[in-house]
Amino acid sequence: MTATTGTTGIRAQSQDAGLAEALVDLSHHVLHLFADAGREDRLSQQQVELVCAVIVRGSVGMTELGRLLHVEKSNLSNLVDRLEQRGLVVRTRDPNDRRATQVTLTDEGTAVAMRVYHDVTGRVRRLLQRLPLDDQHNLAAVVRKIVRDEPA
Repeated sequence: MTATTGTTGIRAQSQDAGLAEALVDLSHHVLHLFADAGREDRLSQQQVELVCAVIVRGSVGMTELGRLLHVEKSNLSNLVDRLEQRGLVVRTRDPNDRRATQVTLTDEGTAVAMRVYHDVTGRVRRLLQRLPLDDQHNLAAVVRKIVRDEPA
């Protein structure tokens, strides 16, 4: 096994032929796409992730949002507070569990969420167009398997 260290960082070559490093690079690239998509609306990368999660799933509980975004409860509350102050989301009590809080997009929040969601997915699609269609299908299947099989 070889590794390069110093100002260029660590790049270990292992049995996965650099797949782990490539996936880490891809995840960073996608996070930058979220950040870029939110720039016009003055949204942070995490705020874009949150509104995209809500636009895809509909009203989402705070616990589920925390799990989806990998954000601690206090940080999530601050994130939702800022979006609520901007009039993009509202918190409501879950009708099935009065202790639980749901996050829902306002009309303005829905418009913003749709715009940034389509921006992010459009940018990802343009990246994927570089791949042959068979590779795109294979990659989609592999990604679904990785995500589905990931322990909670």
